[in-house]
Amino acid sequence: MGGGNRLSSCSSAFTLAEVLVTLGIIGVVAALTMPSLINKTQNKELHAQYKKIYAELNQVSQLFMKDEGISATDYSQTYGASNFVKTKLPKYFKGFELIDDTTFGSKDEEGNKLSNAYQMYTLNGSKVSLGPCDDIGFRTDVGGRIYSFVGDSITDVQQGPVVCVDINGQKRPNKWGYDIFIFRFTRNGYVIPMGQEYTSGEEEYGYAADRSSSNFFIKNQCRATSSVTNQFSCSYYALADKHPTIEGKNYWQDFLGTSR
Repeated sequence: MGGGNRLSSCSSAFTLAEVLVTLGIIGVVAALTMPSLINKTQNKELHAQYKKIYAELNQVSQLFMKDEGISATDYSQTYGASNFVKTKLPKYFKGFELIDDTTFGSKDEEGNKLSNAYQMYTLNGSKVSLGPCDDIGFRTDVGGRIYSFVGDSITDVQQGPVVCVDINGQKRPNKWGYDIFIFRFTRNGYVIPMGQEYTSGEEEYGYAADRSSSNFFIKNQCRATSSVTNQFSCSYYALADKHPTIEGKNYWQDFLGTSR
């Protein structure tokens, strides 16, 4: 009887070949699923970082309006966006400092157009020399985020200044619509994502202060192409967490999951 029990026990054990096959299957499954899980985790982190900078920008705008008795838009219209960025914003962002003074039209000693050292890409991975916020250099804060600005004059029917933020700084992917987004200060003291419509009472401010601002408000301009213009309004969809083209899908997982 005892010998029979031992035989039964041995017959139920896995052979080395079976163990190796099982481990191989587990490895294949892990290889297929891990990238997707990693992407989802990274996108959740980026979503949280987006919401954080959006909240902070609005807090800064409101504090500025309280301190100065005037909105960032009205101040920039009167004294210039460059003045606002250089003399006012450092008070509200800890460690706010210039890291690269390359701007639109910057050239080297031989007359060649310069691009900033901080490399950016479109959603489809094409390199970008400079983005739309290319007038006042690039700045960072204590958290490592990277800020750049539009410095064009603001008229009575516009708002601004416009600010672009890389929400996780130098850390890749450094893509427009993925971790780089565009926001604009408004006349009522808030900050909204590019692509979102804005009205103040009976007045409609259809443009931001920028030479290409007409592109900023086309809501279908959120696609993975080689043109940065096609990622301007991704900021709107990122805040709404809404897929730009497919009803019922979200931005951070569904859209970005297919745009790497």
